[in-house]
Amino acid sequence: MILTGNEIARERANGRITIDPFTPEQVNPNSYNFRLGKTLRVYQTTPLDARQTNEFEEIEIPEDGYVLEPGRLYLAHTIEVLGSEHYAPTFAARSSVARLGLFINLSASLGDIGYTGQWTLQLYSMNRLRVYPGINIGQMMWWRPQGEILLYDGKYQGSVGPRSSDIHVDFDKQFARQRFPGLGASIDESESGPKFAQLAHSSHSFRVPTAFSVPAGEFDDSLTDEQRAALVEAFGDLKATVGAFFTDTVDRIQKIGREVMLTEEARKLLAARLEEIFKDPEGTELAVRSSGLDEDTEGSSQAGVYQSILGVRGADEAIAAIEQCWQSYYEAPAVAARIRAGDFDPSPRLAVIVQRLIRPRLAGVAFTGLDGADDQRVVIEYVEGLADELVAGVAVPQRTDSDELALATAPETVADHESLSQVVELVRALREQREQDVDVEWAVDEEGVHLIQVRPLTASREQSHSSQEPVCRPYRLYFDELPASFQLGEVAAVYSGYTAKRGPAQRMAHSCDVSVGAGWVVQFNGRGLHDAATAGRLRDALSGGTDECVLDFGETLRQIVVPKEDVLQQLAVTTGSTADGTAVHAAVVRDFIRGDLGVISRKAGDGLVVEYTDEGLMALNRGTAGGETIVVGDVALGFDTPGNVTAAENGTVLLAHLAEIARFTTAMHDKYGPVTIEWVLDGAELYFVDYSVLDGDDAVVVAHGEVCISKGTARGPLLRLEDDALLRRLSIGPAVSINKSQDVSEHDGLARIIDLVKASDEKPIICASRPYAVLSVLIEHVAGFVFDQGSALGHLAILLREAGIPAVAAAGITGTEAVISDGTVATTGHKGE
Repeated sequence: MILTGNEIARERANGRITIDPFTPEQVNPNSYNFRLGKTLRVYQTTPLDARQTNEFEEIEIPEDGYVLEPGRLYLAHTIEVLGSEHYAPTFAARSSVARLGLFINLSASLGDIGYTGQWTLQLYSMNRLRVYPGINIGQMMWWRPQGEILLYDGKYQGSVGPRSSDIHVDFDKQFARQRFPGLGASIDESESGPKFAQLAHSSHSFRVPTAFSVPAGEFDDSLTDEQRAALVEAFGDLKATVGAFFTDTVDRIQKIGREVMLTEEARKLLAARLEEIFKDPEGTELAVRSSGLDEDTEGSSQAGVYQSILGVRGADEAIAAIEQCWQSYYEAPAVAARIRAGDFDPSPRLAVIVQRLIRPRLAGVAFTGLDGADDQRVVIEYVEGLADELVAGVAVPQRTDSDELALATAPETVADHESLSQVVELVRALREQREQDVDVEWAVDEEGVHLIQVRPLTASREQSHSSQEPVCRPYRLYFDELPASFQLGEVAAVYSGYTAKRGPAQRMAHSCDVSVGAGWVVQFNGRGLHDAATAGRLRDALSGGTDECVLDFGETLRQIVVPKEDVLQQLAVTTGSTADGTAVHAAVVRDFIRGDLGVISRKAGDGLVVEYTDEGLMALNRGTAGGETIVVGDVALGFDTPGNVTAAENGTVLLAHLAEIARFTTAMHDKYGPVTIEWVLDGAELYFVDYSVLDGDDAVVVAHGEVCISKGTARGPLLRLEDDALLRRLSIGPAVSINKSQDVSEHDGLARIIDLVKASDEKPIICASRPYAVLSVLIEHVAGFVFDQGSALGHLAILLREAGIPAVAAAGITGTEAVISDGTVATTGHKGE
């Protein structure tokens, strides 16, 4: 809607339009006449260049006028300062001037809202024409805009006199916008990657830090012909030789990657883009992150295989960080991840995100559906400050979820509770928007919650906790391997503690013909406990041995002693398992041997010391009962040699068992070092119960609260892989050996690791400092994994869940035997190891 002359005058008086100087007689019915200033500017040489400053001369128009020559451009200016922050201006020549054959603008009649200054006119005459300073040469019109107004803040603001073209000032910015698209631009996912595309899409609805993308084409264009040819040859070699010469080949690939640099043109345009987007790139902290074209997709996350650099400032550091991200594309872990997916394409498929770095109060990750599609919780891991160490698996995060937050049970501070509740809202909105479970990285500062990254959840931790079929399955506590799908639930730590320490000793006792009390870990649901067939199988398994059992349901509900005939009823009552119950539970059930005597034995030089009491083993252990002692001077002399055995009269019942006690105590001593062996004498039967290491740090250690990377249960000898440098070099191994039909034995380093693992009598639990990609080659040879550092969101964590391999992150794990069970790990060992 155009303003009338009266409205122009009124809005000028109201300060909403600038006309200076103002003359009422210059007001027209719907415009204002402006006058020609006295200075002309004329370019001196041709051709003119849009990329640089063009030389010019200035001419002062004398009072008797100046003749404009046909076919020549003269830059002139208005006497008046004109503009408005409220209306859109346009201008045109006065019709009387146009009738003389004079153009006052060639193609730029529209002005910007917010510009105020003298206006530059482009004079072009069809005839030789004399002009005079101060003539009414044109007219300005103002139009009422619709929509949000963004004021002009460009290079011509406040001009005085004619201004020649400054297109060169914006030349680099113009092309930089095209080369490095921002969040609001149309994003080509095939060039900028799913990560940036999702951020750009989400930025319309959520708070996303300012960012732009360096598309993958920039990476590809930075390769020389020689580098490209060398990469084609190297990846072709990897494919042809199935990784037999992987180490050497990857060394070549990495060397090429480290030599790739941004072109000079790209460096200049990148500097212009940084200046335009961040205004003060030297004073603005940036995060430079990868955005792989095959990263964060529905079927593959490739989580953590590429580089991120935080705290970058200025163009030089930003360029170096981009090149560092590019280099990571050809580093061994990333090459391994792609080859595992069957991708031998040598061309770089990696974009980079340059984003304003948030210095947060809290930051972390959050995800939905971690325990399956029916899991409605938002699970959160967070730390104070930046989340880079959390995502890398180094920091130990705090954890909560939407259920806890709704109950106001966590976290403790009001500020944190409010912020994390906002994170829950953000994540739920993202899940609803994307119609899938999500994995979200976020940060909280004084502005609120920022979305840093969102990707689909590619693998859940879920293994079913319910069954419509009757379930009542007992497994021998110390002798049976549990299937990886076995859900231990709250009894996981108890199970780990028993089997990690007692398991090897129980099996040794069995091999030495020493009696042991039976034990089971039972998986059941209500339907199974009340079904005649399945319940009958459990009763059959428990039959024999003692008349009582001790039940453990978890660390806070254990040591429940019941008659053996009441075990099924106690399982049902304690877990609330009704006849139609489908929820699957687990419990540890052991024969409870009250016995007549509690007994402890240990070696003493060449001899043996045996202590006992009729008040029971617990009383003897805890010192609440005094014990009698039997001393054997020299086991090698036998037990009938006069003076070799000293015993109280009430200890004669144990004399018949001294040979058995000595044999097994010696065997345990040989394996574990100085130990005490615990026994119970029940009638004529002596049962081995437990042991303790003397003067050592070998008591069973059950670690709690670690990151459960992949649920399930695994037991075996603990085997630590120490050579981190080798594991990093061989991280390509899984990529070329994931197809088990392919022979990888030619690779010496990989074959040595496999041979070391296979040499174990039982499938071992592998312990490593990091989740190196090469470890997946051991999947069929191992029982499980323990990492010093790890996260539920790490790349290998996702792969392990997909493969169903039990894994847990727990720092400082040592020992000789280990048990993993649904997020806990228990270990034991013996002195000197």
